[in-house]
Amino acid sequence: MNIESAFSTLGFESVQHQADVVVVGAGGAAMRAAVSAAEQGASVIVVAKQQVGRGGSTVHGASEIMSMGAAGFGVAEDNPDVHFRDTMEAAFGFIDPVLVRALAEDAPKRVNDLIKYGVPFDRNPDNSYKLIRSDFGTYARALGVSGKTGAAVVKALTEQATNLGVRILSPLSLVDLIRDEDGSTAGIVAIDVETRKFHVISAKAVVLGTGGVHGLFSQQVSTPDVVGDGQAICYRHGAELVNLEFHQFGPALIKPYVQLFSKSCFVLHPVMLNNKRETFLEKYLPAGVSAEEVYDEKVFPFTISNPSKYVDIAIAREIAEGRGTENGCVYFSFDHVDQATLDRVVPNTAGWMREKGVDMRKSELEVGIAFQCLNGGVRMVDNNAQSSIPGLFVVGEISGGVRGPDRPGGNSLAEGQVFGHRAGVAAAALKSRQHGSNASSIERTVQELATLGKRNVGLDSVREADTLRQAMQQYCLVEKDQDGLSKVLAQATALTDALQSGGNADQASITDALTLRNMAQAAELVAVACLNRRESRSGHYRVDYPQTDNSTYRTSFVVKRGASGPELVEHPYATSIEQAGDNA
Repeated sequence: MNIESAFSTLGFESVQHQADVVVVGAGGAAMRAAVSAAEQGASVIVVAKQQVGRGGSTVHGASEIMSMGAAGFGVAEDNPDVHFRDTMEAAFGFIDPVLVRALAEDAPKRVNDLIKYGVPFDRNPDNSYKLIRSDFGTYARALGVSGKTGAAVVKALTEQATNLGVRILSPLSLVDLIRDEDGSTAGIVAIDVETRKFHVISAKAVVLGTGGVHGLFSQQVSTPDVVGDGQAICYRHGAELVNLEFHQFGPALIKPYVQLFSKSCFVLHPVMLNNKRETFLEKYLPAGVSAEEVYDEKVFPFTISNPSKYVDIAIAREIAEGRGTENGCVYFSFDHVDQATLDRVVPNTAGWMREKGVDMRKSELEVGIAFQCLNGGVRMVDNNAQSSIPGLFVVGEISGGVRGPDRPGGNSLAEGQVFGHRAGVAAAALKSRQHGSNASSIERTVQELATLGKRNVGLDSVREADTLRQAMQQYCLVEKDQDGLSKVLAQATALTDALQSGGNADQASITDALTLRNMAQAAELVAVACLNRRESRSGHYRVDYPQTDNSTYRTSFVVKRGASGPELVEHPYATSIEQAGDNA
């Protein structure tokens, strides 16, 4: 079929490109994949929704301890075997030991790559690396760059990609995958979010690094354009997704700008106030648990495994019951802490606030519960980050199988580098593959776009997206139950059904309709997964099922597209080191 004329009939211009590998996303994992594919001699195009270095959670994520975990840079006793065991023990039954072994073995190599590319990891006065011991870590093994490690990694990789001749197209948003007649990926369709011109990019392999689902929530620490595009599109194409009910979130400064509060901030015992300027934490504490204990135990992200859970529960409940600010927050006060202590305990946070004109001791800080990370995603079926769709690789937060309900801090950045590299190399190896016809795939995409252009009385994509975010924030974050999750599911399903009849989209609003379609689909998948797990575990807190149930829910669930909607099946991973095997 004539691609140009197909889009022209809808009133849109189109342009065609060709490459060996197309990478969608521009965070740490995606840019690592682009660099590694290019180093193998493949021609590479990167498609980014925002200008590289401005969008996504890798760049915007920052905390006192944001870092990348890798054994071999600290004590001699630490090694990949210890890192493997730490990661497996944090999430037995929910993660793939083959993936974890690749992570532990390769992370030191990828750190050395980043050092070669110019990432200035923090050092001690004796020039040794300054290492952080994170949650679930036997030893200090995480390297950072003054709390903004992700931004430093993306900067270095972008420079390397540019030097290797990688083409970067932005601001382009993923619309659909192109599938060959045998089902393998043959490229992507994307849309320029400014000009509304469609880009059809033919490729021998596709790497998706589109991030998580931050934009499904009204408060989050990434950028609101990260709405689950990749997850929704992969689901519609039949890919398997795993562990979607496990998320990371916690207290974060929302106003005057977004900044998460790590453990370091809570050891200072901030005073929390509702909109009536009343303290409220104590009324949520059971007998025998003090506010001091809760603050001292506080970790980020939220977990039910220790008393620090009451901080998040208290904040969320005050807001839900109408005692929050108009911005959906509570107030934090640090005016009882002297400046010298702030500069010593939270130097990065205090410094960033000063840069923004905020005085931690005097400013009125509005703090809410912000979504930080989706621990599940499109399932990696091998240690090259291949998905269950041939020729489609998934890296970074969109991927699933190496993150369960808990994981060692520092693993996220390491995962992106390890599997980004592996995916890039594997994708480049497909550059000589021969494709058949993709006409029917592109025709389906055009037909779906035509449907979104049909009139649908009363449907306002921007308004519906905002309403969905509010529902996800209220019912699918801290305290979950059957009633609230069912409300989210009903709302998401209704939107998906409505959009199949029409989306009121014209040239000006087509990106809004595409965004809403993906948001509704991703929200439906998350809600189904959360409803299915009728227990509480780590950050998944069901107030109607408050206990952890190892007899019934000791393993992962995979969701994929069925005849009448999402279908979930049990997907067992190793539940012990013995099952995992030392050579996994």
